[in-house]
Amino acid sequence: MPKFNPKQIQHYIQALQEILSTTQDAANHVSPYFVKLDDARQANQLAEMSAVDFAEIKAEFDDVVTIYQENATKLADLKAPVRWLGVNKSLVNNYQKYAEATAMMANALDVDQQTIDEVKFSQSEEDQQTYLAKVQANVGKIFGTAG
Repeated sequence: MPKFNPKQIQHYIQALQEILSTTQDAANHVSPYFVKLDDARQANQLAEMSAVDFAEIKAEFDDVVTIYQENATKLADLKAPVRWLGVNKSLVNNYQKYAEATAMMANALDVDQQTIDEVKFSQSEEDQQTYLAKVQANVGKIFGTAG
């Protein structure tokens, strides 16, 4: 049986907290851009939005995708303690799918036409909710047994 290594657990928890904090900061930063886009979308006023605003929203979405993809890589490279190997594998998979769903949303925006692919955008919203809930459940299991 592998030896209990408190330093490995501490390193894992700290790295995981950093990834989660970066994810939350990115989500908080992009939220006003999402709200602005969604308000225009719901009111069928995308065409009335300035091209600069639409392009800025697309750029902010792309930035968040980059952050999430970097976090997914960090998470995949993180060596989990033996006690969390299974839940960590699930967490890595769910976070990667969350990052992919976010990328789908960014890719649904067409700056040149100033349009949104509604099918991709809606699917992305559903997938993000699904995988974020799974990530939160995985993290809950880890932090619930971190004592």
